[in-house]
Amino acid sequence: MKINVRVMLYIIAFGLLFILWNKWQIASREHYLSQEQTQQESLPENIQEGNSGSQKVRIKTDVYDVYIDTKGAGIIAANLLQYPTSLQDEKPLSLIRSDNPNRMQMLSGIAHGDNTNAPSHLANWTVDKEFYHLKDGEDKLIVPFYWTDAEGVTSVKTFTFKRNSYEIEISQKVHNESGSDWVGRAYNQIAFGKPQGGGLSSAATFTGAAISTEQKRYEKIKLDDLESINPASKKANKYQKDIAGKDGWVAMIQHYFIAAFVPESGKEQRIFTNYNQNTGDHIVGVKTELFTVENGADYEFAGKAYIGPKIVKNLEKTAPYLDKAVDYGWLFIISEFMFKVMDLIYSLLGNWGWSIVVITLMIKGLFFMPSAWAYKSMAKMRLLQPELNRLRERYGEDRQKMAQEQMKLFRREQVNPMSGCLPMLLQIPFFIAFYYMLAESVELRQSAWIFWIKDLSVMDPYFVLPIINTALMFVQQKLNPPPPDPMMQKMMLMMPLIFGMMFAVFPSGLVLYWTVSNAFGIVQQYLMNKHYGESKLQKKMPKAAND
Repeated sequence: MKINVRVMLYIIAFGLLFILWNKWQIASREHYLSQEQTQQESLPENIQEGNSGSQKVRIKTDVYDVYIDTKGAGIIAANLLQYPTSLQDEKPLSLIRSDNPNRMQMLSGIAHGDNTNAPSHLANWTVDKEFYHLKDGEDKLIVPFYWTDAEGVTSVKTFTFKRNSYEIEISQKVHNESGSDWVGRAYNQIAFGKPQGGGLSSAATFTGAAISTEQKRYEKIKLDDLESINPASKKANKYQKDIAGKDGWVAMIQHYFIAAFVPESGKEQRIFTNYNQNTGDHIVGVKTELFTVENGADYEFAGKAYIGPKIVKNLEKTAPYLDKAVDYGWLFIISEFMFKVMDLIYSLLGNWGWSIVVITLMIKGLFFMPSAWAYKSMAKMRLLQPELNRLRERYGEDRQKMAQEQMKLFRREQVNPMSGCLPMLLQIPFFIAFYYMLAESVELRQSAWIFWIKDLSVMDPYFVLPIINTALMFVQQKLNPPPPDPMMQKMMLMMPLIFGMMFAVFPSGLVLYWTVSNAFGIVQQYLMNKHYGESKLQKKMPKAAND
C-alpha cells in the first residue's frame, strides 16, 4: 500500500512537471519570437509612418527613450534603457511599439460632446521642439503639446518624466474662449495588438488586459475575450466593460512588463474595454463623464502612466492593487512570501543565484522534522513487511478482514502508513509556487549566478545543472531500499532520467532550486539512516522483529 501511494505521488509530480514544462515551452517560443522581432531595427526606424506630416518627438531620460507622435500626442514607442532585449542583443527592450508583433500604443485625448473638432488622439498637435533630454542634475522633464481650434478652444497636454522612475504624469487641460459652453469627455486608453504564434494568454504567465474598480479590485481579461466584443452589436457582452467609480486603473500586462493608466483618484470616471476589428487592437481605458466648460473657464484631467517592469514595490507606490499584476498564480500567498524572503536574502548577498540556494536550504530546513518522521515511519513499515505478507496470505480472500487486521497491527506498533507520503505532498505546492515566482520575477531576468549561468530565467546552456540533478536523484534512490515489485523498480530507475530530460529545458533558477534540494535531501537521508536504522528500530519493535 505504501509503495503504491508513493509511486502514485511520483506520477502526479511528473504530470505537474510535464504541464509546467509545456507551459514554459510556449512562453519560451513567444519570448524568443518577441526578441527576434524587437531586434529587427532600432527606433525611430521601426515606427510606422502612417501619419504623414506628423513629427516624432523624442524624449530621453535615464530609464526611457520615448517617442510621442504629434498626430494625437500619444506615446507610440517606449524603450526601456535599463532592460536589454537579450544577453545577445544590448538594444533596449521596446515595450511600447507601433509595429507588430506586440504592437502597443498609449493614447489620450478629449473628445467633443457633438463629435466636432476636439483635442483627441486623432488631432494634430504642436510642440516646442523635437528632442527633450533629462540633463544631469535635473529631477524631472516637462514636455507640453498644444492644440487649438478656430473657435477659441485650446488644450495643453503635458507629460512629466521623473528621474529613476517609470511613472509618467499626464495632464490634459482645456481652456474655452469660444463664447459658449464646450462639452467634452477626457480619456486615456491602451491599444494592444495580438502577439503572433497563438498568443501569450495560454502560456505560464498572463498576457492581456487588467482592470481595477471599486467593485472588483483586480480583474484579468484575456485578449481572446476582448476579441468577442463587437461594438456594432446591440447584444450584451460580459467583457465589454463600462464601469463607473472614483478609483481604479487599467493596464496591459506582458511577461515581466506592464503598461498602465492610473487616473486621478476621487473624480468620477468610467473603466471601459473595446476591440477594434479593423486594426485588431484590444483596447482598455478610462474616461470621464461628460463635462461642461463654460466660456472663460478651464477643465483638467490628470493622472499618470506606468510603463516598465513589474517590480512589486514600484507598482505598490503607483496605485493600490497594481502590484497584483505580478501574477503568481493560485498559490500566490506562498509565492509572494517566498519572494519577500528571497529579496531580503538578495539585499544581503547581492546575487539572485545564491539567494535561491539559501532559500532552498531554508525550505528544506522547514521540512526537516516532517521528513524525519516520515523516514522513521517508512523504516517501521519495512520492519512490518513480513507480518503484512503473512496477513495477506491468511486473509487474502477476505479484504475487509485483512484491512481490519492491518489496522490493528499499525495501531499496536504506532505506525501510520501514509506518513511517508506527507513530506512530498507538502513540498509539491512549494515547488509550483517557486516556479511561478521565478517565472514572474523580473528581478531574475538576465541575472547571473556563477560562471556559465548568465541568466537564471532561461535554461542552462550547457545542461550542467540538469546532469548534476539527475546524478543526485540516482544517489537518493541508492540510499532507499528498492521496491519489492520488479516493475516498480524499473519505473523508479527511470524517474531520474525522465526528470533530467524535463529539467534540461527548465529555467536554470528552478533547476538550481531542485538540485540544492536533492543535495540536502541526500545529506538528510544519510543522517536519518544512521539515526533511524532498522537495527535500532528493531529494539523498539520486538513484536515485528520476532514474528
